[in-house]
Amino acid sequence: MKKYNIAFLGCGAMGTEIIDYVVNNLDLKFNIILLMDNNLDNAEKLLTQYNISPIITDDINTLLDLDNIDLIIETASIQAVKQYAKDIVRKADIVFASVGAMSDQDFYNNLLDNASKYDNNIIIPPGAIGGLDAIDAVKDSITSIEIITTKSPGSLSGAEGFSDYENCKFISPEVIFTGTAANAIKLFPENLNVAVTLSLFGLGPYKTNVTVIVDPDVKMNCHKINLKGKFGEMTFDFKLEKSIKNPKTSALAGLSIIKILKDY
Repeated sequence: MKKYNIAFLGCGAMGTEIIDYVVNNLDLKFNIILLMDNNLDNAEKLLTQYNISPIITDDINTLLDLDNIDLIIETASIQAVKQYAKDIVRKADIVFASVGAMSDQDFYNNLLDNASKYDNNIIIPPGAIGGLDAIDAVKDSITSIEIITTKSPGSLSGAEGFSDYENCKFISPEVIFTGTAANAIKLFPENLNVAVTLSLFGLGPYKTNVTVIVDPDVKMNCHKINLKGKFGEMTFDFKLEKSIKNPKTSALAGLSIIKILKDY
């Protein structure tokens, strides 16, 4: 079996979760050759923790100068994707966790074109939802599609879209946002990547409706997807445990990338 060289862009909570799985379960399949993070301490801790010896860097040019990368895993941020993606899609296949960057359809289409020119693949993980294969199958006949996301106040704290509610004491569920996926990701960049993922498999970010609900009693991250069309109606309902290290996202987000690695 071929052993693939893998590079990580981002060594935060999700990146660490995936690296942990690769080291402990996929070490015969992947060789971690580079870790990139703006905070080098994050990467250096992983060297000791997992007894690995990749290149560590905070300079994108170090990654771009390598000729032997087979796969890149991005778990950094929407900002990092916007800054580096056009260059790194030329280097290797890449899995984007920060799907919110793809709410700019021109940006996403250009990435697809650039990757194709270099015979590389852009892989969008399902993240915290499922049913995307069914949605993709009927996308040409969808007439309406929405996602309703319900999270605890703590999960949304720090987001621009939550700024007016930081000091509120919620006693019951309250809708704090309604709009498109394109607008939702701007206000909740760490919480609503899932809405953009849905939009890429459906009608796009400007035709995907999003509702964000704050519920003080909810313990999990909840997503309900409703769509209608000539095919009929579909509903998907997800109630997911939060990531232990990053409650802003669901544990399933990291697991969906691990599934991609298992199948790669």
